[in-house]
Amino acid sequence: MKRFFAVFFLVIAAGFIFQGLLFAAKDTEKTAKVIFVEGDVNIQKSGKVSWDPAKEGMTLSDGDSARTGKESAIEISFDKDGKNVIRLEESSTAILRGKSLNRIELPQGRIRSLVKSLKKEASFDIKTPTIVAGARGSGWDVIVRDNKDNVKAFEDEIFVQSYDQQGKLIKEIYVREGWEVFIDRFQAPGELIELTKKDLGDWSSWRGELNEHLERGKSSSSDRSGQFGNLQELQDAVDRQEDFKEQVFETEDIRKVEDRVADDNRLEGGVCPSDNSHGVTHYTPPSGP
Repeated sequence: MKRFFAVFFLVIAAGFIFQGLLFAAKDTEKTAKVIFVEGDVNIQKSGKVSWDPAKEGMTLSDGDSARTGKESAIEISFDKDGKNVIRLEESSTAILRGKSLNRIELPQGRIRSLVKSLKKEASFDIKTPTIVAGARGSGWDVIVRDNKDNVKAFEDEIFVQSYDQQGKLIKEIYVREGWEVFIDRFQAPGELIELTKKDLGDWSSWRGELNEHLERGKSSSSDRSGQFGNLQELQDAVDRQEDFKEQVFETEDIRKVEDRVADDNRLEGGVCPSDNSHGVTHYTPPSGP
């Protein structure tokens, strides 16, 4: 019987450990949130075939894709403070990659990135069929058109790596703030070109719009939390009560098993090998005549 209880509790312990590992793995997977949608924008969740309309507040994770139509755009925040944001412009497709969402694939179109808050030694980059462009903290655009890519650095400095058809690195360069570079498909980056006033003005205007979108998102979240706060508290209380009931039932089931074992031992005239921690009265055969 000791072996039975040892195996029984070992199985329970293994279940708790496995469940803990699942929660730990889940915690390491980062999610992003849609903060702005304009026009015709659709989302394809990882592993799905269908595309569904994008909505503000929607969460995205590794493997999810976003696709914009004409005169459409979507903005996605990768942190609660809105310090790491991308904007996918019209007629573009992007795929989120990595459990920490530190890479975005851009098969076609234009993407705008503003990255200002990353963990130490972490980086964020955009990958096209030809290049990888990224930084640890910067603001830049990546544009994929036909067989040529274009990278514009608006804030700080970014790196640009070009690759050949076999995926081997051709050349890596750094693009300073206020400059851009064009890269032909499977070729080395071209000469640096200074950004135009129009480009700089467009970036400045977007920064102002982004702040408005972030503030609106915060207000919306605050309103929702106020409306449903009491309901959530009630649900949490119900969940705690259910957990408590399950624990009580599990304890009672264990006691019933031990009681049956003790009864079997009494019928056989033996002594129950377990201790008396659960109030079981052990039978001791009388001695003498």
